[in-house]
Amino acid sequence: MPPLYVGAARVKLEPPAGLAMLGYGNRVGRNACVHDDLAAQAIVLSDGANKVAIAGVDVLALGIRIADNIRDRVAARTGIPADCILVCATHTHSAPAFNIFATPRADAKPAEGRDLEWERALPEKITSAIVQANENLEPATLRAAASQFTLGINRRLMRLHRQIQIAANRAGPADAEVSTLGAYRANGTPIAFLMNYPCHGVVLCEDNLLYSRDWPGFAMDEIEASAASAGNPRPISIFIQGATGNIDPRSRGNFEVAEEHGRAMGRGAFDALQHAPSIADADARVASRRIALNLKLKDFSADLSVARACADQTQASLDNHRGGDGYQLKRLRDHHAQSRAALAALEALEEQNHRDRRVDLTRHELATAMTIVTIGNTAIVGIPGELFVELGLAIRANPYFAQTLVAGYCNDLIGYIPTRAAYPEGGYEVDTARIAPGSGEMIVDTALSALAAMRD
Repeated sequence: MPPLYVGAARVKLEPPAGLAMLGYGNRVGRNACVHDDLAAQAIVLSDGANKVAIAGVDVLALGIRIADNIRDRVAARTGIPADCILVCATHTHSAPAFNIFATPRADAKPAEGRDLEWERALPEKITSAIVQANENLEPATLRAAASQFTLGINRRLMRLHRQIQIAANRAGPADAEVSTLGAYRANGTPIAFLMNYPCHGVVLCEDNLLYSRDWPGFAMDEIEASAASAGNPRPISIFIQGATGNIDPRSRGNFEVAEEHGRAMGRGAFDALQHAPSIADADARVASRRIALNLKLKDFSADLSVARACADQTQASLDNHRGGDGYQLKRLRDHHAQSRAALAALEALEEQNHRDRRVDLTRHELATAMTIVTIGNTAIVGIPGELFVELGLAIRANPYFAQTLVAGYCNDLIGYIPTRAAYPEGGYEVDTARIAPGSGEMIVDTALSALAAMRD
């Protein structure tokens, strides 16, 4: 087996204060200041012949055009093939607003609540983190460990009349395991940690107006602080989200809650690695699998017609209201807001399908790709969206590798990826999904097939 080399680096993203923030449609106000620094964290692993790079970026998401731009820049400056690079968003909902699908052109007009110069600089900041990690390569051993962590809870609660609400569903499936890789020098000091767990970065709610990495940031801080020692450089930690599509934190609120949970995860991951065996030799392999997924709706015209009619009717009810400003007015406003939201969701899906270069409207397909990395007996499966946890658990349960990490929000964002069973139930994730029932299962089958081939 070839020897291993590992390098890591961190580059701050430094968004200016005062921008709008992504993550909550009903958030009121703009950013006030920074609570904790957003950054791009990167690790590069090499077996002497092959290299793979993984970046965890503290933003809500990164679309394929930005991810491809970063991968091409890294490839040009390091020689690491673009297909061997995973660019993953940590999916914090306390990061600045920007166009996650494309970098603004030089002649783009100013946009309310955004800083286009910062957006244009963002791909280079992420690129530089990976380039620096590659420059920092040094001989290393790896340890792989799993630890228990129960922050995540299923968020699809079935109400009366079979209506799905975003609320804690303690009987629903969730994942209670943190997967962690640690890279160490010959003297035992750590170089980097890679942590993976599925849970939305939403301990901080829509009332938060401070930039923050949310609970994953405190997990990164804790594992780095636990490993720090006098006279040695502080290790770099990278967090990559798992299959978070239907998973929220079971406890939410403020920074105190986020810190409590994050530090518990970081401490548990560090302790688990302390007892894990060292791996000095392992080969690195990468496979890319392109996949064409059927669109959920092929023809929007009928649904749009119904949605517009509903919005017109609720608007007419508002216009005809003559009963003062009491409860009935509130009820009518709520009805109209729901109608407008349903119409806006359909209009957004239609617009995305017409503007998205990945969409073939003739074939009614959305093209995307998955990137699978293996290092010895550990696999990392990059998923281009928000995979439901049941699908993530199916990938992680494969018999081919001792440990499998599912990396969500990786190299693309196609939106929610529900299970086939979830579609008849409806709910927010299903209503806003762009892909047809069965797409999630197709992704699982593709991943399992690739893992089997890579093991062989």
